[in-house]
Amino acid sequence: MKTIGILYNPHIAQARPLIEKMVAWMEQRGQRTQTCAADNSAALCWQEIDLVVTLGGDGSILRAARAAAPHETPILGVNLGRVGFLTEAEPETWREVLSRALAGDYWIEERMMLSTTIRRDDERLGQAEALNDIVVGRGARARVVHLRAKVDGGHLATYVADGLIVATPTGSTAYALAAGGPVLPPQLRNILLVPVAPHLSMERPVVLSEGVTVCITVTGEREAALTVDGEIRAELVDRDQVIVTASPHAARFARVQERTYFYKTLLTRLTPRNKF
Repeated sequence: MKTIGILYNPHIAQARPLIEKMVAWMEQRGQRTQTCAADNSAALCWQEIDLVVTLGGDGSILRAARAAAPHETPILGVNLGRVGFLTEAEPETWREVLSRALAGDYWIEERMMLSTTIRRDDERLGQAEALNDIVVGRGARARVVHLRAKVDGGHLATYVADGLIVATPTGSTAYALAAGGPVLPPQLRNILLVPVAPHLSMERPVVLSEGVTVCITVTGEREAALTVDGEIRAELVDRDQVIVTASPHAARFARVQERTYFYKTLLTRLTPRNKF
């Protein structure tokens, strides 16, 4: 690995001094570095980067994954956030972890992603990809939304709810878990549907196979909003459609932990720590 990209959360005070230490340490080892804020990942020359290191929480990794996936660039996260489900190192262990990764002592974990297209009548309004989830939920008026869901063209359910989550196995430990969904191991390739606070409508989560197409149509005069990995992407109105499929890209993570790390991490991260 000759060139290392470093993406950091500019809102975490601990990130900048850590960047200085990390860059100096890498330069001593002969590595080149490129550095930028996580919300400005386009500033990196991705064609030159062999590994991207994130300094922040899972939010920084989600941004890095969307940018890195088309280039198949592996990600290694240093946890400066509250939870860090996706991170590989802590602030006190980054030298050890990076030393192993740069020496080739690591394995690659691939995680599926989702692709979504927003359509209004015959017009395509936009497209986005997600590592965690795509959510059609309440709009600015904070009223329940009416959503009609189809799978491969067949009617599944009509939801009256705060929202509907379409998640990957990675996203099953995020918003979907808080809404009552199951935990899916990250190596699975399934699409998870979880309604949020459903009212007199289908309330059970549904696990779908990777190859399906999910179409969510906003019905009635209730405004809705589309969020992708927690970021608002579009305001939706009656008859707008959100079409979700598995992405052709995958997020790739450089891991030095044992391959069964997920279950240990799950128990550790879900233990309340009141770290706010």
